[in-house]
Amino acid sequence: MKRLFIGLVFLFLQGCETLNIQQHNASVGTTPDAWSAKGRVSIIVENTHQNLGFEIEFLEQEFKLSLTDALGLAQVNVHSSKQGLLINQLPTELSLQQWMKQELGSDIPLDSLSSIIFKHQLNTNHEWQMKISRFMPYQEASVAKLVKLQHRYKPIKIKLLFQEVNQLK
Repeated sequence: MKRLFIGLVFLFLQGCETLNIQQHNASVGTTPDAWSAKGRVSIIVENTHQNLGFEIEFLEQEFKLSLTDALGLAQVNVHSSKQGLLINQLPTELSLQQWMKQELGSDIPLDSLSSIIFKHQLNTNHEWQMKISRFMPYQEASVAKLVKLQHRYKPIKIKLLFQEVNQLK
């Protein structure tokens, strides 16, 4: 019985050796002027937890953000341009940070998102602590795949999982 058990463990470990596990090293590339990303975001503010899907497109200083709830039943479209902020194609007097705090309980640092994804860094005097635990290939470099943000002064945690990052034409 003991030999059978040892033989099964040996076969299992030998099978694990043949798994194709690829490591992507963190190599920094250039940040494109126009890019898009798709993924999931988890936001924890005190004891409130939200899971959302997101799609975002950046074109210079403008962006389009689409947030979908966990079940895919509700969707919010946010468009920021030189004319102001549009929520579901309706103008609002709120700034992006005010709207995010009102709707999500916290503002996601969208202004630093390109630096996080492409340069793997966050502004040092920022109020967020960042940890990137996974990377994925992007052209000749790598981009962040799993990013954890924690607010330095408030009980806020944000986890971003990027499923795809593309350069827009």
